[in-house]
Amino acid sequence: MYYIDNKHYERLDLKLKEIADIRTGLVLSRKKATLSADVKIDYKLITLKSFSNTTSLTLDDIDNFVSTEEIADTYLSHVGDVVVRLREPIAAVYIDESAKNMVIPSLMAIVRVESRMMYGEFLAYYINSTTSQKMLEKEIKGTTIAAIKTKDLEDLEVVLPSLEEQKKVVAFMNLSQNEMELLDKLKKEKQQFSHAVLDTIIQSNKDKQ
Repeated sequence: MYYIDNKHYERLDLKLKEIADIRTGLVLSRKKATLSADVKIDYKLITLKSFSNTTSLTLDDIDNFVSTEEIADTYLSHVGDVVVRLREPIAAVYIDESAKNMVIPSLMAIVRVESRMMYGEFLAYYINSTTSQKMLEKEIKGTTIAAIKTKDLEDLEVVLPSLEEQKKVVAFMNLSQNEMELLDKLKKEKQQFSHAVLDTIIQSNKDKQ
């Protein structure tokens, strides 16, 4: 079942391509500037390392990219986009204000959803869900570099709650994600404190000798 303008439609075979525009990112070698290039335009570049275990980009792992010409808007991240890492491990991130106007390379897929039917943030969580991951894992090809194709994303089956339900799911998942990040931070701080106490005790005993 999916919804448009508060009307619902029964469908059992809804595919992601029916509610989103999906394309592969930019082949960087076609635009990369050489040292001797006359024209050089600086961009921020999303990398495979930019993907974390959440639906947010790790901004510390964003690279710089110098192009020989202006890059088409279709290859730049927009607020509301979902960017999917095509290489294993497959993962999706949601583009917010902090990650807009970045170059998306061909190792990733750009998914722009029909906003009347699905929130991008909900889709990012949906792709990262255990159910979707199992479906996509079946499509992974390659032995040296395991990856999926854009077509595999296009054919991904989607379950589409109402926009109101999607908003509730996103709110719940964001809260859970924030709690896990906080617990992670507390764990690291506790480990650092424990090591500091141990080091102090060891040093104190050395000083007594």
